[in-house]
Amino acid sequence: MNTTKTAAIGAASAIAVVALILAYPAMAATISPANAGPLAGTALGSGSGQSIVPTPTALTVGQTITFTSTSGQFHVVGKPSESGNASGTLTLSVTGAFKGGYALSIASGSLTINGTTYGVASGSAEMGPHEAHLVGQGDLVSTTPGSFLFAAGAHANFQGQTYNTVRFDVESNGVEYAVLLLATVAVS
Repeated sequence: MNTTKTAAIGAASAIAVVALILAYPAMAATISPANAGPLAGTALGSGSGQSIVPTPTALTVGQTITFTSTSGQFHVVGKPSESGNASGTLTLSVTGAFKGGYALSIASGSLTINGTTYGVASGSAEMGPHEAHLVGQGDLVSTTPGSFLFAAGAHANFQGQTYNTVRFDVESNGVEYAVLLLATVAVS
């Protein structure tokens, strides 16, 4: 009798695990800047170990990684009805190559949010050893200076082009923006 109960419990547990695995994509699709942190769904929140560069190879000090948006959107944090288009570029320079990953500095960039373009003044980032899990922070230069956090994650490869999601949590003049960009990436 104990064997029958144990088998029934094991089968029920297996079914519950399969149901959770199958339900996860639908649940993840409901996450938006209105109900999650601005960096949700990035390398910080996904556990994806996919490289963000087109052909993963060991990077060297002095190389640059440039993200250029192909489309983008922003939401004002706490006010989901305030949203619109966003765009930007971000160039990172490899300043350190280690067995455990890479140290990077922001060489240049700009973000356009709600029609206002913000220059990127400075910042730094870290990336894992397989060109994955990129996270960083920086400062904006404009008439109303601000700062930002960012994270990038591999999104898709299409016709030989690698596309990434780059998410920013931007604060400027007391307003916080959640920005999501779909971007191409180039290494030089």
